[in-house]
Amino acid sequence: MNITRRLALQVCIAALLGTGLLNATAQMQGYATEHVSVLRGEKNYLTGYDPINLDGTYNVVIEIPAGTTAKYETNNKTGMLELEQKGGAPRYVQYLGYPVNYGAIPRSVMLKSKGGDGDSVDVLVLGQAVPRGSVVRGRAIGVLSLIDTGEVDDKAVVVMENSPFAKIKSIAELDAKFPGVTTILQTWFTSYKGYGKDGKLMLSSTGFKDRASAIKLIGDAILDYEMSVVTEADKRPLDPKGNPYLYRSPLAKNIGE
Repeated sequence: MNITRRLALQVCIAALLGTGLLNATAQMQGYATEHVSVLRGEKNYLTGYDPINLDGTYNVVIEIPAGTTAKYETNNKTGMLELEQKGGAPRYVQYLGYPVNYGAIPRSVMLKSKGGDGDSVDVLVLGQAVPRGSVVRGRAIGVLSLIDTGEVDDKAVVVMENSPFAKIKSIAELDAKFPGVTTILQTWFTSYKGYGKDGKLMLSSTGFKDRASAIKLIGDAILDYEMSVVTEADKRPLDPKGNPYLYRSPLAKNIGE
């Protein structure tokens, strides 16, 4: 069987099993084998989208839709979404499905030299469930502080446009208008990995940080990406203050909100 026919057969099998994914509006193509599932969008998910829009909203690539358990992540080399592998097998959360859309800010990086994991900023997107590979817009309202086996693993909290949460401006307002949401998020993300060998939960949390902390977290990660990751040919022009023109942070001079 030639490669083309094999790939076509794999896609058909994946579609029947629910592991292949196709979003017509985003023109995405999913390819699956027994242990590998890859989702390719019409653009590179890491580099193909601006991290922030002129109106101050962020673009977020949805890697794990709300209610699902398959652990997809953006491959930093290919820019495609891939099902994580652990011990040679695909990784699925052995817990309740994600309570929120989970994704990443494109063109951002949490540098290992600064205590990060080398990947894009992780984002919890409040709103209705959307298909994997969707790129949604939203505003940051805070940060869920997490410690994963001793390492900082903070998640930005973003409210999605055209959702019941769209007008929320802060964690305090979220608690006031949608009681229980922050409790659900904190409980799920500190519990889903279970207990470690020491008999304690593998993740812990000190709670939530405010909107300014979220803007700084994302803004610094965008700046670090532009300054240290991309090639010279792909770098965005900088303003006189040294910020990429779309970079926004409490310390930037072109906040624009």
